[in-house]
Amino acid sequence: MQSPTEDYLIFNGKIIIVSEENPHFDEAINFLKKQTLVGFDTETRPSFKKGVSNKTTLIQFATNDTAILFRLIKHQIPNDLIPIFENPNILKVGVGCSQDIQQLQKLKKFSAKGFIDIQTIAKSKGIDVLSLRKLSEKLFNKKISKRQQLSNWESKELTEAQIRYAATDAYAALLIYQKLLYELPSDNTQKK
Repeated sequence: MQSPTEDYLIFNGKIIIVSEENPHFDEAINFLKKQTLVGFDTETRPSFKKGVSNKTTLIQFATNDTAILFRLIKHQIPNDLIPIFENPNILKVGVGCSQDIQQLQKLKKFSAKGFIDIQTIAKSKGIDVLSLRKLSEKLFNKKISKRQQLSNWESKELTEAQIRYAATDAYAALLIYQKLLYELPSDNTQKK
């Protein structure tokens, strides 16, 4: 009999939480600069008022074994992240990247390069489900828990559940991209 956690995709690698004031900041930036492919996502404190949106408070990157969560103190993107966003040789894969980029550019202007929206690849494969959760279920038969999605990402301290959720979202994007890419000719990926 399967345990309930076997039904869920969960990131179990190393998770580094950083902000500019954090001693792990330089380590995290240097790690990202060495990557050629990372899962990418952002989190924003939800708004329950029509027409009101909040600013991005967390940026997530994941490799197969490491997730880096950047807390945006005072909604400011650290200058050292901009070269990562602008580097076309570091592929940043996620779902809905264009919306994430738009929200990040409200905080600081940059020229987005190397972002790949896996929804585009899924569509080109004839896959009609496009959310991260549905893609995970279709491709891996694993769910992604969304319980933390509407939690307060501006909390002074993130809970273990928030940390795991944030890391898993970026990791899931990476796994889905790798699965879709493996089944696609390499010239079908579309970079922004």
